[in-house]
Amino acid sequence: MHRFFACAVIAVGWGVAAGVAAEADAGAELLARRCVICHGPSQQMGGLALSSRDAALAGGSRGPALVPGSPDSSLVLARVLADEMPPGTPLSGEDKQALRAWIAAGAGWPGTLAERRAGPDWWSLQLLREVAPPASESAPSEWSQSPIDLWVWSALRREGLEPAPEADPSDWIRRASFSLTGLPPEPGEVAAFLADNTPQARERLVDRLLASPHYGERWARHWLDLVRFAESEGFERDLPRDHAWPYRDYVINSFNRDRPYLEFARHQIAGDVIEPVSRDGVAATALLTLGPVDAIGLTSAVLEERQMVREDQLEEMLGTVTQTFLGLTVNCARCHDHKFDPISQEEYYRMKAAFESVWPPTKPVPSKGLDSLLPHGRALLSGRERAERDFLVRRLEGRMQAIAAEIRTLFRAAQEDRPTAAGPRPFARWTFDSDGRADHAPLHLTLVGEARLEGGSLGLSSPEQGAAAEDEGSGVAVSATLPAEIREKTLEVWLDVTSVPAKSETVMEIRGLSGYRGAAVDGIEFVAGDHPHWENFSIGRFRSMDPGAGPERLQPDQRLHVAISYRSDGSIRIFRDGEALGEASRPDGGVPAGRLQTYGAGDAVVRFQASRHLRVAEARLYRSALSPEQVRESYRTGILDRDPEEIRAGMTARQRQRLASLERELERLRDELKSVPEPVLVHAATVREAGPTHMLRRGAVGHPGQRVWPSGLDCVQGLAADFGLDADASEAERRTAMAEWIANPANPLFARVIANRVWQWHFGRGFVANPSDFGYNGGLPTHPELLDWLATELARSGWSVKALHKRILLSRTYRLSSRFDEQAASKDAGNRYLWRFSPRRLEGESVRDAMLVASGDLNRALHGESFRPFEFGEKRGSLRSYLLTDDDGPDLRRRTLYRMNVITGGDPLLESLDCPLPSTKTPERRSTTTALQALSLMNNSFVHHRARGFAKRLEREARDSDVRVRLAYRLALGRQPSAGELAEGLDLLRQADLETLCWGLFNTSEFLYVR
Repeated sequence: MHRFFACAVIAVGWGVAAGVAAEADAGAELLARRCVICHGPSQQMGGLALSSRDAALAGGSRGPALVPGSPDSSLVLARVLADEMPPGTPLSGEDKQALRAWIAAGAGWPGTLAERRAGPDWWSLQLLREVAPPASESAPSEWSQSPIDLWVWSALRREGLEPAPEADPSDWIRRASFSLTGLPPEPGEVAAFLADNTPQARERLVDRLLASPHYGERWARHWLDLVRFAESEGFERDLPRDHAWPYRDYVINSFNRDRPYLEFARHQIAGDVIEPVSRDGVAATALLTLGPVDAIGLTSAVLEERQMVREDQLEEMLGTVTQTFLGLTVNCARCHDHKFDPISQEEYYRMKAAFESVWPPTKPVPSKGLDSLLPHGRALLSGRERAERDFLVRRLEGRMQAIAAEIRTLFRAAQEDRPTAAGPRPFARWTFDSDGRADHAPLHLTLVGEARLEGGSLGLSSPEQGAAAEDEGSGVAVSATLPAEIREKTLEVWLDVTSVPAKSETVMEIRGLSGYRGAAVDGIEFVAGDHPHWENFSIGRFRSMDPGAGPERLQPDQRLHVAISYRSDGSIRIFRDGEALGEASRPDGGVPAGRLQTYGAGDAVVRFQASRHLRVAEARLYRSALSPEQVRESYRTGILDRDPEEIRAGMTARQRQRLASLERELERLRDELKSVPEPVLVHAATVREAGPTHMLRRGAVGHPGQRVWPSGLDCVQGLAADFGLDADASEAERRTAMAEWIANPANPLFARVIANRVWQWHFGRGFVANPSDFGYNGGLPTHPELLDWLATELARSGWSVKALHKRILLSRTYRLSSRFDEQAASKDAGNRYLWRFSPRRLEGESVRDAMLVASGDLNRALHGESFRPFEFGEKRGSLRSYLLTDDDGPDLRRRTLYRMNVITGGDPLLESLDCPLPSTKTPERRSTTTALQALSLMNNSFVHHRARGFAKRLEREARDSDVRVRLAYRLALGRQPSAGELAEGLDLLRQADLETLCWGLFNTSEFLYVR
């Protein structure tokens, strides 16, 4: 039941849609969408249930919630009017008015809310209609030039509403400029527009704004809200994603180039697999991976927890895709059939199957800490570029490996050929005499950090002269992934003690890579402290036990042998110099992490900790648990330990000559490999092999059901849900088929949803009240014919979003003034039928950018890495904190779009102006009015920096006070001051200074609102 109500938040959280049902039960619809989450079958806050009329009449702890026919006596209305309910997201004035009218009309409530749902005949699921606009004869001439206006005029006539007059040209150019570029027009642009009296003046302006590079920046911001663009991973760690910015640039460029929306959508679902693969296609798939990453949960030692977190990740991914492009909350069907829409649970898993292999990109750094897998990126290369680069790198690396093997053979030939043990042959052996290559198995080591091979052993490089004695340094040697599965095992090392470690050290370990940092690990660990000893290192220390053999007495210049065996019965035994230390330990097998750990092929690595104290002279890994006799024999046989220079000196002249030639060639190849340019990285989709997709009973990972294959939704008219894929279809084929099903000209949802969004972003509200839910909870559109016409025209134009903008901005409807009319407001308080242009406060980003424009400080540089208005706080483990700075350098004066958008590093000014949390899908920004906004605009240091810069600009560009005040109004508000305003401005300059005038203009409602 809890999953149902978690889904209900998504389904109902954006408010009620007008026109959903008859007026008689409109209030019941409102309660269903905004109130049952806290007052429904699952929970009844205050003892109140609102899932049926009887329950509402009975009320809760404070008495009846509803008194039909008496709004003033109804407690639910009183709480709503006081903005106490719903908590944190009060109802709009229109919704409050609708609730009052419904109660006054008797609070009609046919049936129960649970019975209300859409069927296959729901309006949005039907084919797009070829509709003709209403007859133009009845419309005034100024309303008959555009089909858009004819439909709006028809609706206004039907509702008995009188439209507002046309907006003043200076208001209109400011409106259009903010609408298309997110920036105010410069005074020269306003003057040129006002002086152009030709009929084509508006069209020329719209064309110029659409051609501006700032158009892409403005509309990218809208899109990034939808797809929860975040440049950090969220949850406990919230580590930064340094490579997320190429996706932002892809979106900017797509809008500026007017990339067909059909291609734009397909890129973001499967651009890395749809041929020919381009850089844009790779970058676009970041949409799939930008969601928050619960790295702690994904690396849990408990398999079921890792699976559950992964299922949550896939649900979030699928929810983003389906809500963004289809306007359907398909993810609400994860645990049961959708409660409101005709979507079955099986269809949820069918759609999820297409994304089963998609993961966020990460960089594995095997270690004990949570940094073992960090946010990273994949190479931003086209298919051809990747193939060419891979060929070159493989050629160089292949030759280097061949040279290294020949060098190793020369060293081997010059050494005594002595057996290493009378027991079983090791699975892998590392001798560290010339490189990190392994004998017997391809587990060759990569040295990281300060790890070095010196004198035939692995340790840290010598500290630099003058380095502090306590400086431990850091370095590891990590192998390639295991070529075969390992269960029973033995780890064995010979160590040279140079000094006694003050801290515990894990010298050798085998570590799983499943999930993020891996849930399995076993290793040889020296435990320092009051009772130094050897033990097995394990995650959560579930298999770490002191063998009880007394304290370990390490001495400098000592050579020692340590081995640990792991038997199939779960027992662990530790050996020191060939002898067992105490008895075998048997960890708690009832805990998954306490059992014998299995390391899968391709899913684990061997890792050595480089140390200044314990240098590794040789190491071995066995795929069996050696017996005490076998360990003893291995210790007695020992290792062939000769210094590499000694071996070199013993070679023949011909061998030395060949060795020198090989080393010169190897050095040249290394330089050539280093010269291969590293590709730009992007935080975009990476693919891992995934097994078959099964339905999960009630969404529980421990209860898999029938297997399913990728397909679409049966309820969408005009499209076959079956993709026709074979059971063994590749990941690329599955995701390509899903992209082509969603972004399909025949898909009626696809065109309707984006047409509604574009209208919403221009007018503040779409035809459908919830732009990401075209299901039952989104309600009915206010202008269904106009919506279908716009969607059809979008497809006819070749999916040109710019063409759609132009149609809308050149309409009479967009030219209406924002003049308030009390009589019209009494009939349509929410302006659903567009009797005026609703004034809207600028988004936080536009407020900040407008201040930069007015002050002349805006850095208009496009694209590239995000600027960071913060410093990293002290790192605690892998946890990051972001400390805001007060810097005001050129990079920090770029458009707000280029600010690194980390989840826990928000900006107080922007947040006070309702900028959303970046990790949350935000199809529609709310606009609140709070005291905190006024305080931020008055006191925030950024505002004061800009007011100071604005004043300096006025001083540079005007000499007289009179001219400076006039210019200040033109720059800040886009108009000349009135006589009264001019007089007040001059008076203020006499009493204070120019900076105070600029600060005051930034705090005016006219600066903050578009009318």
